[in-house]
Amino acid sequence: MSGINAASFDRALAALLAAAAAGFAVYLFAAYAAEPDLLWRGFYHDRNSHFSFGLELALAVRTFDPVWFFAELEKAKVWPPFHGLVLSAVLAVGGPHHRLAILPSLAGWVMTVVFVWLIVRRMFTARIVGIFAAAVAVILTAASPILRMISADVMLEGLGAGLSALALWAYLRASSEPDRPGHWRLLALTLTALFFHKGNYWGIAAVVLAAAYVSEHARALFEYWRTFARATTFGALARWAWRDPLLVAGAAVLLLVAYLYWRGPTAIDLFGRNVRLYPPENLATLGYALLFLRVTIGWFRHRAAFEAWLGQRGTILWYWHVAPVLVSFLLPKRLTTFLWFVGPTNAGGAARIDPLEGIRFYWKAFAEGFHLAPWIAVLAVALALLGATQSRRFPPGARAVFFLALLGFVAVVIHPQHQGRFLTSWVFAVWIAAGSGAGVLFDWALSKRAAGLQLATAVMAIVLLGAANLWYQPSPAAYRHAFRSTSGPSDLDLVQPYLKDLQGVREVMIATTFGTSRLFRWALHEDCQCKRIVEDPWIDSLSSRAEVRRVMAERIARSAAERIVVIDAPGGRYSYRVLGWTYDVMAGIVDAMESQDRFVRIATYPIPSQGAQALVWRRRD
Repeated sequence: MSGINAASFDRALAALLAAAAAGFAVYLFAAYAAEPDLLWRGFYHDRNSHFSFGLELALAVRTFDPVWFFAELEKAKVWPPFHGLVLSAVLAVGGPHHRLAILPSLAGWVMTVVFVWLIVRRMFTARIVGIFAAAVAVILTAASPILRMISADVMLEGLGAGLSALALWAYLRASSEPDRPGHWRLLALTLTALFFHKGNYWGIAAVVLAAAYVSEHARALFEYWRTFARATTFGALARWAWRDPLLVAGAAVLLLVAYLYWRGPTAIDLFGRNVRLYPPENLATLGYALLFLRVTIGWFRHRAAFEAWLGQRGTILWYWHVAPVLVSFLLPKRLTTFLWFVGPTNAGGAARIDPLEGIRFYWKAFAEGFHLAPWIAVLAVALALLGATQSRRFPPGARAVFFLALLGFVAVVIHPQHQGRFLTSWVFAVWIAAGSGAGVLFDWALSKRAAGLQLATAVMAIVLLGAANLWYQPSPAAYRHAFRSTSGPSDLDLVQPYLKDLQGVREVMIATTFGTSRLFRWALHEDCQCKRIVEDPWIDSLSSRAEVRRVMAERIARSAAERIVVIDAPGGRYSYRVLGWTYDVMAGIVDAMESQDRFVRIATYPIPSQGAQALVWRRRD
């Protein structure tokens, strides 16, 4: 087979796989679209926030309201805006309905499957071996129950896995052809998209690719930095830094920020007004902005020397990736929010770091949720370890595969929060490594001729069996690890009864006796397809019914809402004790409504499926 024909054959196989993956994604979408309300079970689930954000951006586009669009975009700090922008494009074109909500995640699933194939195929020069190894990795990926469930949901993990796999493939491609600037530009743009998708996914990928590059170019980088150190007078550099007003001012502000975080809540009297300095998020942005200005001035003055120092690859990564990331931190509170989110303080109420518990927890999630059976998980790990021992036989850049599997595992184990879905953005690296190990075994078997033929026949039978497993239903354990409810009523039951009472109403307050969720916000926006203000009183962490009544009364007195809806659920399905969202405390909301006179009750709707009733009040004036 000639080189051209061989390349064409590889492209045809990849295209065929992409078509098959897209076809299966259509099947998953059709299954969801047939009964879309059933996905929305889990009142506190993050999917409500993710969909609400994308829906509001789409409605702003469809109603030609750029102020609303950019106001919502600016709020995307804890969760950056990339997923929401993709979702908003889908909803702006296809219509603002939750039936389309899972399409971005399904696109991420297709990307993950396709790039797993392309990565493994690139790791082997022998075509037969490479195809076999890629087939094993793809089957492990496509048959993963949790990966499919999360990718048929409105979560960031599905698209995050796709972008992470694309970044890994782009790095392998750039490493094999390092003088092609387009390859490095694709890598830079992918990392930028990943950063604006979710910070921790980007952090893992960036560290992995940097570590892989350093390990493969250690000697050259050592010589480069030694030459740089010899040519630099660090004493003079330090004296210049101390005399630079921007550097000194920026450093002083950041030292003040560090002190305030150490000290805790702090306030000062300024011209007779009490000014709170904690948390010092805006001060952190100010300190960073001063340092950023100093770097920008230096870049303008010495741009040619700066680009020569970075080299072609570094310059591409700087302009197409590093610079957009640095500029984004100039937005108020963006830097501190990012550092909090990717750091250990984002614990979600967890008390401590417990690696042993993390290992136990994630092995169960890996074996019971990400594979159809635990023995498949054991086999995948064994093959991955075999592939890792043979890493030197793979082309440049391939080390990143094994680094990603290792660092991803370490990162989730040492993080104080333990959730099975945290494996999703990098677990495909384990399956790529397993495919590489299967390829090594297959290559060895082929060298034994007759024995190799027998082994190849047996393994291909396993591959076909794996393909059949794509249609198996996930186990109950997989649903638990994916936080996916399979029974009970849709939470949309909490919204639908009183929608007719809100027709034409532009400002609504929604309160419940079991806490809060973005469910109401997106459902009401979807209903009116307009810029409706949905006010959330957000009452949490109070210890008594009387306190809740007092706080709710204050919110009622200040509210500009035309309607107030209270969901009273003494026998409801939900409560969240961590935030004090239990009925015996939160019933103070109902007490406050019954004792006020600004609003008059106009309707009561039973919601038996939720053990609740919806009480609707209209403002008297």
